Amino acid sequence: MDFFGIGVAVKSVVSVYFLSARRTGRTVSMLESIKDGDRIIFANSKEADRIKKLFHEYDLTDIECIVADPKTPERLLEHGTNQGRTIFDHSWVEEYYLHSIKRCEAGIDYFQREMSGYGEPHRETKRKAIELARWQF
Repeated sequence: MDFFGIGVAVKSVVSVYFLSARRTGRTVSMLESIKDGDRIIFANSKEADRIKKLFHEYDLTDIECIVADPKTPERLLEHGTNQGRTIFDHSWVEEYYLHSIKRCEAGIDYFQREMSGYGEPHRETKRKAIELARWQF
């Protein structure tokens, strides 16, 4: 358990940032910057399909769209190199960061559990976890 609540604080700040970045023109900016031959990585097919429908408005005909789970980014390498740039959609990047934070929290929990004994410190740790959970979004 992150005794100091740093993971909870980081997730909260990141979530606030993600919410504040909505409707700021990220998708339009991405569409204006991509060129034929580029590739875009998406977290889900719904978002990929939505963006594909916009390609004709930007005269884009040769854009590769890949849907990949942000929890397993190493699998992206299975797609090989591309003739153009590889661009990550903002939804993929957001999910990747959130998963990375959760993985860090789980790592701390694992090491603390594996390296700790029994008794009162564990009961105190559980009380602290319940208190921190109240502050999560």
